[in-house]
Amino acid sequence: MKRTVLILAAALSLAACVEGEFDKGEEEEVPADGKLDSFARPTHHGELAFGDRPEATLTATERHHTWTFALTGEAAIHAFTGTSLTSRSTVDTVLYLYRQRADGSWGPYLARNDDANGTLYSALRRNLTAGTYRVLVKGYSASTRGRFSVQVDCEGAGCAAPSTCLFGATFGDLLDGVGGLITGDRAMVATDWLSPLDQARVVLAVQQSAHTDVTTVAEAFTRVDGNTIRRVDVYDEVGARSFVAFEYGAGDNSYGAVFGYGSTALVASIRDGDLTACTARAQTCALGTDWGTTRGDADFTRLGATVVTAAGQLSGADAAAATDAIRVAYADAADLADGLTRVDGGVLDVVDLRHEPTGTAIRAFTYGAGDNTYGALYQAGTTTRLASVVDGFYYDCSFAP
Repeated sequence: MKRTVLILAAALSLAACVEGEFDKGEEEEVPADGKLDSFARPTHHGELAFGDRPEATLTATERHHTWTFALTGEAAIHAFTGTSLTSRSTVDTVLYLYRQRADGSWGPYLARNDDANGTLYSALRRNLTAGTYRVLVKGYSASTRGRFSVQVDCEGAGCAAPSTCLFGATFGDLLDGVGGLITGDRAMVATDWLSPLDQARVVLAVQQSAHTDVTTVAEAFTRVDGNTIRRVDVYDEVGARSFVAFEYGAGDNSYGAVFGYGSTALVASIRDGDLTACTARAQTCALGTDWGTTRGDADFTRLGATVVTAAGQLSGADAAAATDAIRVAYADAADLADGLTRVDGGVLDVVDLRHEPTGTAIRAFTYGAGDNTYGALYQAGTTTRLASVVDGFYYDCSFAP
Protein backbone atom coordinates (compact mmCIF):
# COMPACT_ATOMS: atom_id res chain seq x y z
CA MET A 1 0.00 0.00 0.00
CA LYS A 2 1.39 3.35 -0.95
CA ARG A 3 0.21 6.65 0.41
CA THR A 4 1.50 10.17 -0.05
CA VAL A 5 1.65 12.62 2.85
CA LEU A 6 2.39 16.21 1.92
CA ILE A 7 3.82 18.18 4.83
CA LEU A 8 4.82 21.71 4.26
CA ALA A 9 3.82 22.03 0.62
CA ALA A 10 5.39 21.87 -2.78
CA ALA A 11 7.42 19.79 -5.10
CA LEU A 12 11.18 19.95 -5.29
CA SER A 13 12.43 22.92 -7.24
CA LEU A 14 15.16 23.60 -9.77
CA ALA A 15 18.61 22.71 -8.53
CA ALA A 16 20.35 25.32 -6.46
CA CYS A 17 23.85 24.93 -5.11
CA VAL A 18 25.18 21.74 -3.59
CA GLU A 19 26.40 21.93 -0.04
CA GLY A 20 30.15 22.07 -0.27
CA GLU A 21 30.21 24.22 -3.40
CA PHE A 22 30.20 27.21 -1.08
CA ASP A 23 30.86 27.82 2.58
CA LYS A 24 27.60 28.27 4.49
CA GLY A 25 29.25 28.21 7.88
CA GLU A 26 27.87 26.26 10.82
CA GLU A 27 24.14 25.56 11.14
CA GLU A 28 22.54 27.89 13.69
CA GLU A 29 19.94 27.05 16.38
CA VAL A 30 20.68 23.33 16.19
CA PRO A 31 18.08 21.28 18.14
CA ALA A 32 20.43 18.84 19.86
CA ASP A 33 17.86 17.09 22.04
CA GLY A 34 14.32 17.35 23.33
CA LYS A 35 15.12 19.94 25.99
CA LEU A 36 16.96 22.21 23.60
CA ASP A 37 14.20 21.84 21.01
CA SER A 38 11.71 23.47 23.36
CA PHE A 39 13.49 26.82 23.28
CA ALA A 40 12.42 27.26 19.67
CA ARG A 41 8.70 27.05 20.55
CA PRO A 42 7.95 25.59 17.13
CA THR A 43 4.87 26.63 15.22
CA HIS A 44 2.82 23.42 15.18
CA HIS A 45 0.49 22.94 12.22
CA GLY A 46 -1.28 19.82 13.46
CA GLU A 47 -1.67 16.40 11.93
CA LEU A 48 0.02 15.75 8.63
CA ALA A 49 -2.74 14.26 6.51
CA PHE A 50 -2.11 12.07 3.51
CA GLY A 51 -2.59 13.66 0.13
CA ASP A 52 -2.25 17.24 1.37
CA ARG A 53 0.28 19.96 0.64
CA PRO A 54 0.43 22.45 3.54
CA GLU A 55 2.94 25.31 3.37
CA ALA A 56 4.68 27.45 5.96
CA THR A 57 6.89 30.53 6.09
CA LEU A 58 10.13 31.06 8.00
CA THR A 59 9.92 34.49 9.63
CA ALA A 60 11.72 36.33 12.40
CA THR A 61 9.16 35.07 14.94
CA GLU A 62 8.35 31.65 13.40
CA ARG A 63 11.66 29.95 12.65
CA HIS A 64 10.69 26.35 13.43
CA HIS A 65 7.63 24.57 11.97
CA THR A 66 6.31 21.11 12.88
CA TRP A 67 3.75 18.58 11.68
CA THR A 68 2.90 15.15 13.09
CA PHE A 69 1.87 11.90 11.43
CA ALA A 70 1.09 8.41 12.69
CA LEU A 71 1.98 4.93 11.46
CA THR A 72 -0.03 1.84 12.41
CA GLY A 73 2.79 -0.57 11.55
CA GLU A 74 6.01 -0.88 9.59
CA ALA A 75 6.44 1.57 6.73
CA ALA A 76 9.10 3.32 4.66
CA ILE A 77 8.87 7.10 4.54
CA HIS A 78 10.51 9.63 2.26
CA ALA A 79 10.28 13.19 3.56
CA PHE A 80 11.57 16.20 1.65
CA THR A 81 11.17 19.96 1.51
CA GLY A 82 10.67 22.05 -1.61
CA THR A 83 9.42 25.30 -3.08
CA SER A 84 6.11 26.98 -2.34
CA LEU A 85 3.35 27.10 -4.91
CA THR A 86 3.02 30.85 -4.39
CA SER A 87 6.69 31.79 -4.02
CA ARG A 88 9.46 30.51 -6.25
CA SER A 89 12.37 31.73 -4.14
CA THR A 90 14.79 29.13 -2.79
CA VAL A 91 14.86 28.57 0.97
CA ASP A 92 17.78 26.80 2.68
CA THR A 93 15.92 24.35 4.92
CA VAL A 94 17.00 21.72 7.43
CA LEU A 95 14.67 18.76 8.06
CA TYR A 96 14.45 16.81 11.34
CA LEU A 97 12.47 13.66 12.17
CA TYR A 98 11.32 12.73 15.70
CA ARG A 99 9.40 9.89 17.32
CA GLN A 100 7.05 10.57 20.24
CA ARG A 101 8.02 8.82 23.48
CA ALA A 102 5.70 7.12 25.96
CA ASP A 103 5.58 10.22 28.17
CA GLY A 104 4.43 12.37 25.26
CA SER A 105 7.78 14.13 24.76
CA TRP A 106 9.83 14.00 21.56
CA GLY A 107 13.37 13.57 22.83
CA PRO A 108 16.36 13.72 20.46
CA TYR A 109 15.80 13.61 16.71
CA LEU A 110 15.98 10.33 14.80
CA ALA A 111 17.33 11.78 11.59
CA ARG A 112 18.42 15.08 10.06
CA ASN A 113 19.23 16.37 6.58
CA ASP A 114 20.35 19.74 5.27
CA ASP A 115 20.98 19.76 1.50
CA ALA A 116 19.83 16.94 -0.79
CA ASN A 117 19.63 16.14 -4.49
CA GLY A 118 21.84 19.05 -5.47
CA THR A 119 19.58 21.67 -3.89
CA LEU A 120 19.33 23.71 -0.70
CA TYR A 121 16.23 21.71 0.21
CA SER A 122 16.24 18.63 2.44
CA ALA A 123 15.31 14.94 2.17
CA LEU A 124 15.15 11.88 4.45
CA ARG A 125 14.41 8.19 3.90
CA ARG A 126 13.72 5.94 6.88
CA ASN A 127 12.14 2.59 7.68
CA LEU A 128 9.88 3.14 10.69
CA THR A 129 7.58 1.15 12.97
CA ALA A 130 4.18 1.97 14.48
CA GLY A 131 4.06 5.23 16.39
CA THR A 132 3.57 8.98 16.20
CA TYR A 133 6.22 11.02 14.45
CA ARG A 134 7.04 14.70 14.08
CA VAL A 135 8.73 16.52 11.24
CA LEU A 136 10.47 19.80 12.10
CA VAL A 137 11.67 22.23 9.44
CA LYS A 138 13.94 25.19 10.18
CA GLY A 139 16.30 27.44 8.28
CA TYR A 140 20.00 26.65 8.07
CA SER A 141 20.72 30.00 9.70
CA ALA A 142 18.66 31.96 12.19
CA SER A 143 18.17 34.63 9.53
CA THR A 144 16.79 32.26 6.86
CA ARG A 145 13.44 33.57 5.61
CA GLY A 146 10.92 32.44 3.04
CA ARG A 147 7.99 30.20 2.19
CA PHE A 148 8.61 26.50 1.62
CA SER A 149 6.95 23.10 1.41
CA VAL A 150 7.55 19.51 2.49
CA GLN A 151 6.26 16.25 1.14
CA VAL A 152 6.29 12.86 2.84
CA ASP A 153 5.73 9.67 0.89
CA CYS A 154 4.73 6.57 2.83
CA GLU A 155 4.92 2.98 1.58
CA GLY A 156 3.99 -0.13 3.54
CA ALA A 157 1.31 -1.69 5.70
CA GLY A 158 1.71 0.95 8.41
CA CYS A 159 0.64 3.86 6.21
CA ALA A 160 -2.68 5.10 7.52
CA ALA A 161 -5.57 5.81 5.18
CA PRO A 162 -5.96 9.36 3.86
CA SER A 163 -8.02 11.61 6.08
CA THR A 164 -10.80 13.78 4.72
CA CYS A 165 -10.87 17.56 4.38
CA LEU A 166 -13.12 19.09 7.04
CA PHE A 167 -15.00 21.18 4.46
CA GLY A 168 -15.59 18.45 1.89
CA ALA A 169 -14.19 18.22 -1.63
CA THR A 170 -15.48 21.46 -3.16
CA PHE A 171 -16.28 25.06 -2.27
CA GLY A 172 -19.92 24.09 -2.78
CA ASP A 173 -19.56 21.52 0.00
CA LEU A 174 -18.21 24.23 2.28
CA LEU A 175 -21.23 26.44 1.49
CA ASP A 176 -23.52 23.49 2.24
CA GLY A 177 -22.15 23.40 5.78
CA VAL A 178 -20.05 20.23 5.51
CA GLY A 179 -17.36 21.74 7.75
CA GLY A 180 -19.60 23.66 10.13
CA LEU A 181 -22.04 26.51 10.50
CA ILE A 182 -21.94 29.38 8.01
CA THR A 183 -21.84 32.40 10.32
CA GLY A 184 -21.21 35.06 7.69
CA ASP A 185 -21.47 35.46 3.91
CA ARG A 186 -20.94 38.77 2.15
CA ALA A 187 -19.44 40.39 -0.93
CA MET A 188 -16.42 42.66 -0.58
CA VAL A 189 -15.29 45.42 -2.94
CA ALA A 190 -12.14 47.51 -3.09
CA THR A 191 -13.65 50.43 -1.17
CA ASP A 192 -14.53 48.28 1.87
CA TRP A 193 -12.41 48.73 5.00
CA LEU A 194 -10.22 45.67 5.60
CA SER A 195 -7.99 44.93 8.57
CA PRO A 196 -4.27 44.42 7.83
CA LEU A 197 -4.87 40.68 8.39
CA ASP A 198 -7.67 40.52 5.83
CA GLN A 199 -5.68 42.60 3.36
CA ALA A 200 -2.92 40.00 3.46
CA ARG A 201 -5.48 37.20 3.13
CA VAL A 202 -7.08 38.79 0.06
CA VAL A 203 -3.71 38.99 -1.69
CA LEU A 204 -2.90 35.36 -0.84
CA ALA A 205 -6.35 34.22 -1.99
CA VAL A 206 -6.01 35.94 -5.37
CA GLN A 207 -2.56 34.38 -5.78
CA GLN A 208 -4.23 30.94 -5.81
CA SER A 209 -5.31 31.63 -9.40
CA ALA A 210 -3.10 32.57 -12.34
CA HIS A 211 -2.59 35.98 -10.73
CA THR A 212 0.45 34.96 -8.68
CA ASP A 213 2.04 38.36 -9.29
CA VAL A 214 -0.56 40.27 -7.25
CA THR A 215 1.02 42.08 -4.30
CA THR A 216 -1.55 44.68 -3.14
CA VAL A 217 -5.22 44.63 -2.16
CA ALA A 218 -6.11 47.27 -4.73
CA GLU A 219 -4.50 45.23 -7.48
CA ALA A 220 -6.18 42.04 -6.24
CA PHE A 221 -9.68 43.46 -6.68
CA THR A 222 -8.91 44.58 -10.25
CA ARG A 223 -7.95 41.02 -11.22
CA VAL A 224 -11.10 39.17 -10.12
CA ASP A 225 -14.40 38.87 -11.98
CA GLY A 226 -16.73 41.76 -11.19
CA ASN A 227 -14.04 43.28 -8.93
CA THR A 228 -15.77 41.44 -6.08
CA ILE A 229 -14.51 38.91 -3.55
CA ARG A 230 -16.85 36.78 -1.45
CA ARG A 231 -16.11 36.28 2.24
CA VAL A 232 -17.62 33.24 3.99
CA ASP A 233 -17.15 32.63 7.73
CA VAL A 234 -17.38 29.06 9.03
CA TYR A 235 -17.53 27.82 12.63
CA ASP A 236 -16.66 24.20 13.41
CA GLU A 237 -18.69 23.56 16.57
CA VAL A 238 -17.25 20.14 17.38
CA GLY A 239 -13.69 21.25 16.81
CA ALA A 240 -14.28 24.73 18.32
CA ARG A 241 -12.52 26.48 15.45
CA SER A 242 -13.30 29.45 13.22
CA PHE A 243 -12.37 29.63 9.53
CA VAL A 244 -12.83 32.19 6.78
CA ALA A 245 -12.92 31.64 3.02
CA PHE A 246 -12.18 34.28 0.39
CA GLU A 247 -13.62 33.20 -2.98
CA TYR A 248 -13.86 34.93 -6.35
CA GLY A 249 -14.33 34.31 -10.03
CA ALA A 250 -11.34 34.21 -12.37
CA GLY A 251 -12.41 33.59 -15.95
CA ASP A 252 -15.77 32.25 -14.71
CA ASN A 253 -14.03 29.65 -12.53
CA SER A 254 -14.05 29.65 -8.73
CA TYR A 255 -10.77 30.36 -6.94
CA GLY A 256 -9.66 31.48 -3.49
CA ALA A 257 -8.39 30.28 -0.14
CA VAL A 258 -9.54 29.22 3.34
CA PHE A 259 -7.72 30.46 6.45
CA GLY A 260 -7.77 29.61 10.14
CA TYR A 261 -8.62 32.09 12.90
CA GLY A 262 -6.28 35.08 13.09
CA SER A 263 -3.86 33.62 10.56
CA THR A 264 -2.59 34.07 7.01
CA ALA A 265 -1.70 30.38 6.78
CA LEU A 266 -3.82 28.62 4.16
CA VAL A 267 -5.76 25.58 5.36
CA ALA A 268 -7.12 25.00 1.83
CA SER A 269 -6.91 26.48 -1.65
CA ILE A 270 -9.91 26.85 -3.94
CA ARG A 271 -9.01 25.97 -7.54
CA ASP A 272 -11.66 25.55 -10.21
CA GLY A 273 -14.16 25.11 -7.39
CA ASP A 274 -12.25 22.23 -5.79
CA LEU A 275 -10.67 22.37 -2.33
CA THR A 276 -7.01 21.45 -2.67
CA ALA A 277 -4.05 21.25 -0.28
CA CYS A 278 -6.54 21.00 2.59
CA THR A 279 -4.98 20.58 6.04
CA ALA A 280 -8.14 21.08 8.13
CA ARG A 281 -9.33 17.80 9.61
CA ALA A 282 -12.25 16.89 11.83
CA GLN A 283 -11.43 17.02 15.53
CA THR A 284 -13.22 17.08 18.85
CA CYS A 285 -12.06 19.89 21.10
CA ALA A 286 -11.62 18.46 24.61
CA LEU A 287 -12.35 21.91 26.04
CA GLY A 288 -15.86 21.95 24.62
CA THR A 289 -17.16 24.85 22.57
CA ASP A 290 -16.78 27.69 25.08
CA TRP A 291 -15.14 28.78 28.33
CA GLY A 292 -18.34 28.28 30.30
CA THR A 293 -18.54 24.64 29.18
CA THR A 294 -14.95 24.00 30.23
CA ARG A 295 -15.50 25.39 33.72
CA GLY A 296 -18.54 23.16 34.25
CA ASP A 297 -17.09 20.00 32.70
CA ALA A 298 -16.40 17.14 35.13
CA ASP A 299 -13.27 16.27 33.12
CA PHE A 300 -11.63 19.45 34.45
CA THR A 301 -10.58 20.01 38.06
CA ARG A 302 -10.15 23.61 39.21
CA LEU A 303 -6.79 23.94 40.95
CA GLY A 304 -6.77 27.62 41.83
CA ALA A 305 -7.40 31.16 40.67
CA THR A 306 -5.69 34.55 40.81
CA VAL A 307 -6.86 38.07 40.05
CA VAL A 308 -4.20 40.13 38.29
CA THR A 309 -4.43 43.93 38.41
CA ALA A 310 -0.74 44.85 38.02
CA ALA A 311 1.86 43.66 35.53
CA GLY A 312 4.33 42.94 38.33
CA GLN A 313 2.19 40.05 39.56
CA LEU A 314 3.29 37.92 36.60
CA SER A 315 6.69 37.09 35.13
CA GLY A 316 8.33 34.84 32.57
CA ALA A 317 6.07 32.62 30.49
CA ASP A 318 2.99 33.68 32.46
CA ALA A 319 3.57 37.36 31.67
CA ALA A 320 4.10 36.52 28.00
CA ALA A 321 0.98 34.34 27.89
CA ALA A 322 -1.11 36.99 29.65
CA THR A 323 0.01 39.64 27.16
CA ASP A 324 -0.73 37.29 24.27
CA ALA A 325 -4.21 36.60 25.71
CA ILE A 326 -5.00 40.30 26.03
CA ARG A 327 -4.03 40.79 22.39
CA VAL A 328 -6.89 38.51 21.36
CA ALA A 329 -9.15 41.53 21.89
CA TYR A 330 -6.54 44.31 21.88
CA ALA A 331 -4.03 43.43 19.18
CA ASP A 332 -2.09 46.66 19.58
CA ALA A 333 -1.45 46.28 23.33
CA ALA A 334 2.22 47.20 23.78
CA ASP A 335 2.82 45.02 26.83
CA LEU A 336 1.09 43.54 29.86
CA ALA A 337 0.91 46.85 31.72
CA ASP A 338 -0.67 48.54 28.72
CA GLY A 339 -3.04 45.63 28.23
CA LEU A 340 -4.32 45.83 31.80
CA THR A 341 -5.36 49.44 31.21
CA ARG A 342 -7.62 48.26 28.38
CA VAL A 343 -9.50 45.31 29.87
CA ASP A 344 -12.75 45.90 31.76
CA GLY A 345 -12.01 47.10 35.29
CA GLY A 346 -8.29 46.56 34.76
CA VAL A 347 -8.76 42.95 35.88
CA LEU A 348 -7.28 39.79 34.36
CA ASP A 349 -8.59 36.48 35.76
CA VAL A 350 -6.14 33.58 35.88
CA VAL A 351 -7.60 30.11 36.47
CA ASP A 352 -5.65 26.84 36.76
CA LEU A 353 -7.30 23.60 35.65
CA ARG A 354 -6.29 19.98 35.21
CA HIS A 355 -7.75 17.85 32.42
CA GLU A 356 -8.20 14.59 34.31
CA PRO A 357 -8.26 12.15 31.33
CA THR A 358 -4.80 13.29 30.18
CA GLY A 359 -3.41 14.98 33.28
CA THR A 360 -2.76 18.15 31.28
CA ALA A 361 -2.32 21.30 33.38
CA ILE A 362 -4.07 24.29 31.80
CA ARG A 363 -3.86 27.97 32.69
CA ALA A 364 -6.62 30.30 31.47
CA PHE A 365 -6.21 34.07 31.16
CA THR A 366 -9.60 35.75 30.66
CA TYR A 367 -10.99 39.27 30.94
CA GLY A 368 -13.93 41.43 30.02
CA ALA A 369 -13.82 43.45 26.80
CA GLY A 370 -16.96 45.51 26.40
CA ASP A 371 -18.82 43.14 28.75
CA ASN A 372 -17.83 40.11 26.65
CA THR A 373 -15.34 37.45 27.73
CA TYR A 374 -12.04 37.26 25.84
CA GLY A 375 -8.65 35.67 26.47
CA ALA A 376 -6.84 32.41 25.86
CA LEU A 377 -5.98 29.06 27.44
CA TYR A 378 -2.43 27.71 27.58
CA GLN A 379 -0.53 24.68 28.70
CA ALA A 380 0.31 25.82 32.22
CA GLY A 381 3.67 27.51 32.61
CA THR A 382 4.19 27.88 28.86
CA THR A 383 3.13 30.09 25.97
CA THR A 384 1.67 27.13 24.07
CA ARG A 385 -1.85 28.32 23.30
CA LEU A 386 -4.60 25.70 23.43
CA ALA A 387 -7.48 27.99 22.45
CA SER A 388 -8.42 31.65 22.03
CA VAL A 389 -11.57 32.91 23.75
CA VAL A 390 -13.67 35.27 21.63
CA ASP A 391 -16.97 36.44 23.12
CA GLY A 392 -16.83 33.39 25.38
CA PHE A 393 -16.33 30.89 22.54
CA TYR A 394 -13.18 29.07 21.42
CA TYR A 395 -12.01 30.05 17.94
CA ASP A 396 -8.84 28.01 17.41
CA CYS A 397 -8.89 25.01 19.74
CA SER A 398 -5.83 22.78 19.40
CA PHE A 399 -6.49 20.65 22.49
CA ALA A 400 -7.96 17.52 20.93
CA PRO A 401 -6.15 14.56 22.52
